[in-house]
Amino acid sequence: MFDALPDTRDKARCRYTPAELVWPALLMFLARAGSRNQADADRNDGGLPAAVARLAGRGADDLPADGRRLVTGSDNAVLFLSDLDPTHLERIQVALARGLFESRVFDASRVFGGYHRVVIDGSVREKCRKGFDEGGKENGAGRYRYVLQASVLLFGHPVPVMQEHIDVVDPQAEKEDCEINAARRLLPRLKEAFPRMKFIIIGDALYACRPVAAECARLGWPFCFTFRQGRTPAVWEEAMKLMDAAPENRLRYQDKPDADPDRRAGRARWAGHIDFSEKEDGSLMVTAIEQTETHAGSETRYAWITDVPGVKAGNVLALVSATGRMRHPIEDQFNTQKNNGIGMGHVFCADATASKNYYSLMQIAYMLWTLFYHGLLKRICAWARTWSQIAIARRLMKGLRMLGGADPGLTVGQMRFVT
Repeated sequence: MFDALPDTRDKARCRYTPAELVWPALLMFLARAGSRNQADADRNDGGLPAAVARLAGRGADDLPADGRRLVTGSDNAVLFLSDLDPTHLERIQVALARGLFESRVFDASRVFGGYHRVVIDGSVREKCRKGFDEGGKENGAGRYRYVLQASVLLFGHPVPVMQEHIDVVDPQAEKEDCEINAARRLLPRLKEAFPRMKFIIIGDALYACRPVAAECARLGWPFCFTFRQGRTPAVWEEAMKLMDAAPENRLRYQDKPDADPDRRAGRARWAGHIDFSEKEDGSLMVTAIEQTETHAGSETRYAWITDVPGVKAGNVLALVSATGRMRHPIEDQFNTQKNNGIGMGHVFCADATASKNYYSLMQIAYMLWTLFYHGLLKRICAWARTWSQIAIARRLMKGLRMLGGADPGLTVGQMRFVT
């Protein structure tokens, strides 16, 4: 897929294929190098050039004219990525996700009879010290680039599927983009990419507004958003009054005996038939849910708004546990990418186009890492449960330098045990 990317270079004068330009950037994120300078510093150490060539699809005898195997510097990658329309790498990201859906990897993570949980949230993807020539948003003296991310939950782990960049859309009028507008662009793109998938959209209180709810309903996807008083005050007031007037819509629970100090106890209440349509014509009715939980002497209050029908005592706790309270994994995704060596927030390139392509590669790397680390390594290797992910990633890169292009001797297959 990398070699199929559009290439405007003079191929007769090119030493590296598109895949050989993209793979070093992908390895930079997988190995937690954190910056282009760090990745460039030891890019030709040991057998890494042979490893990159093998990953890029070159045979052992397929050498450049001078017979030297090298890894290109990141400046060459920036030149290539700055001329590459970001939609091409985004399509590869979607294609990888589609392959996972088709191979039924996500099936066991579905809820409510077949719904895949998609969490959306926005975050700063780059902070610039000197400002940007184009794109980005301004906050005081600093400028930054923002992104809205959509990730599918795989056993509670977020797998990034699609993103929508939030930039200045009209620099002359200084009209800035926002997360709500980005969500209204992202959701139809997600529907176009996965037209038959059953998604339930999860998000924080920012998305608990009529325009986003209407877009979800138009696309045929239910939603569960965090509900906050200040976000939609009139709807909040109506919901609280309806809950007070409906004592039958209440539930108390606890997960352990009273004597257990780790006991979680709480109460939930809900109210349905709340008009959340854009024109207030009753075309979109929602249910508001409030949950108060006590654990270790501390009480926490939660609230959500959802259009999932048939909320009742028998399913309200399962609903909020599977949706509303599963919003945090995307925060974990951002935290890992920002604070564990991947480099989100770092400016990899001032060029707006290349910057978006670097972000797509970062998400592809995170997808591969999630499958490898959580889906394989952590399950079968006891030592992987105690090592930090940064330590594992850097040792894997050390292994690539040692092994180079050698065949690891692994065969992909299945092993079944029968009695």
